[in-house]
Amino acid sequence: METDPNEEKIDRLFAAARQAEPYKAAIEYGFETRLMAKIRAERERRMPFFLWAWRLIPVFASIVIFLGIWTYSSRYGHMTDLSAITGIGNEESTMVAFLTGE
Repeated sequence: METDPNEEKIDRLFAAARQAEPYKAAIEYGFETRLMAKIRAERERRMPFFLWAWRLIPVFASIVIFLGIWTYSSRYGHMTDLSAITGIGNEESTMVAFLTGE
């Protein structure tokens, strides 16, 4: 029967495990407290969503004002006078003007 090529690696692993320090229960003391403190610190670093929303209110308000000005200024554009188009024999052009909004 041939020997396993990984046998040397396993032997080295067991030798390293024998030289390691034994298990100490004192290492576990306060683990949950340290973990929760780290989680709280990570959460404090991130900016909450509602804080971003409050900081972006001026941007949104300026966009609304800009859109209102743009809508008000573009409302009074060039309007086509339908009385100039309408006449005898111009039914098709009147229909096209009505459908296209000219």
